[in-house]
Amino acid sequence: MAEKKKRILVASAHNAYKRLFVILPGYDLRFVGTLAEAQSAFKTDGFSLILIGIYFEQSKMFELLKYVRSDIRYTEVPVACFRAILLPGPFDLKPFELRRSERVLSST
Repeated sequence: MAEKKKRILVASAHNAYKRLFVILPGYDLRFVGTLAEAQSAFKTDGFSLILIGIYFEQSKMFELLKYVRSDIRYTEVPVACFRAILLPGPFDLKPFELRRSERVLSST
């Protein structure tokens, strides 16, 4: 039986999709752009890692973090916050912020 892909929730205001698919090709990525979308995703999906952009929905990063930690299913799930940096070229994010998260995920 094939191993199930680990799921990552990405809550980001920036268009991080292309870069994240390149950096994290073996993971099942779920992207949300609002707090309501994130809360809905947590009700139906299980995640191994949560990535939150610091500019998520007009600085609602801390509200999302508080929501995540209030859910008993996610008290032990790693949460990494990242800052998107616009770059000239095909990708929107510098990869170093997300590589740390990949190392955390692979150790779980």
